[in-house]
Amino acid sequence: MSLAALPSEDEGARRGSRPQPAQQVWRLNVLLVDDDPADTSLILSVLVRHPGVATARAVDAPVLALRQLLAGYRKPDLVLLDIHMPRIDGFEFLKGLRRLPGMASVPVVFLTTSGLGKDVIAYMGSSASLYVIKPDTFGELQTRLDGIIERAISGVWSK
Repeated sequence: MSLAALPSEDEGARRGSRPQPAQQVWRLNVLLVDDDPADTSLILSVLVRHPGVATARAVDAPVLALRQLLAGYRKPDLVLLDIHMPRIDGFEFLKGLRRLPGMASVPVVFLTTSGLGKDVIAYMGSSASLYVIKPDTFGELQTRLDGIIERAISGVWSK
């Protein structure tokens, strides 16, 4: 179809049709806090290719991540968080995160290898949005991350 065949803006207005705005797709800025380099590499490789992700950054030290967030260097829409890390664990990181300005409502997903009952119970009492055990295969990792991103974009979380 040529441009000449398209109705002008005036013709469209006379017919009662208005140009529809392009559907806006929300893309997330994701922060991964995980001290395991192999896990970090695999998770980032999925995130950077995901159409729902604008940026994916990783920090391997939870204390450093909190400092960067406090300084405003990082502004995530979603935080993926390992539980067992040196100096402070994921639960302590989460408490610190929630005290930072603007971070009280940011969704946090525990993405961990821990299936320990004590960790799951602690999660239930935390302000985290979801608890996901890291899978054994890359394909399952993609599937789980797809689900997490879909939930974060939709804003629908349940424990």
